[in-house]
Amino acid sequence: MATGAIVLVELMVGVALLVLIVVGAVVGWERYRGGGGGGRGPAVGGARPTAEIFIDPETGRRMRVWFDDQTGQRDYRPE
Repeated sequence: MATGAIVLVELMVGVALLVLIVVGAVVGWERYRGGGGGGRGPAVGGARPTAEIFIDPETGRRMRVWFDDQTGQRDYRPE
C-alpha cells in the first residue's frame, strides 16, 4: 500500500511540474514576443514614426523605426 501512495505522489508532482512548465512557456512567450505589432499595424500604446530609416540587410527593404513613448518599445516597419 505504501508503494502505491509513493507512486501517486510522484505522479502528482510530475503533473504539477508539467503544468508549471506549460504556464511558464505561455507567459514567457507573451513577454518576449512583445506587443509592438512587428510591422503588422499600429503598436499598442500609440507608437509614432521616428526619423530613423535603414535598409534591412536580410530583406533589402527600407524600414522605418517607430517608437512608443509609454513603453520605450521600438518597432521596425517597412516604408
